[in-house]
Amino acid sequence: MTPTGRTTSRLCLRRVVADDLAAFVALEAALRARETPPRDPPDPAESARYLTAFTSVWDRGELGYWAIRFRDARSGGGVIGFGGVQPKSWRGLRCWNLYYRVHPDLWGLGVATETAREAVAAAREAHPSWPVVVETRPGNAAAVAVAERVGLTPREPDGGWAVLVLDPA
Repeated sequence: MTPTGRTTSRLCLRRVVADDLAAFVALEAALRARETPPRDPPDPAESARYLTAFTSVWDRGELGYWAIRFRDARSGGGVIGFGGVQPKSWRGLRCWNLYYRVHPDLWGLGVATETAREAVAAAREAHPSWPVVVETRPGNAAAVAVAERVGLTPREPDGGWAVLVLDPA
């Protein structure tokens, strides 16, 4: 059985559950509002489909994405982001998809990096022979920087996406 939660010095990471929908929609709305130009708020039904896909990974007994909270009273104990790893197929290989999204008010505090570092460690424990992969928009310098900080290296772009990989241990 895959452990469903982990902690770091500052963060509590627990499996995503259906009750996280409001936090998921709020995060996506905050992220979209920061884009130039801002995008419309997310469709709650579409967000629910994403969240259901996230929870189904855990339901199958696999390692999946976490809801992120601070361990202390910051942010009122609420969810401040989502991140982790989950299995996927990439270029014909089983691998880990590394994912991290943190509320924009908390950018620059290292939350995404701390989450990504813990996710890579969890991935190595679960399936050390699988690479860890990030695919992001080429202009997403912050996502690329986080991936590089936790050991991923750039590869050839794929279908318009920037690709970073951490090869198996």
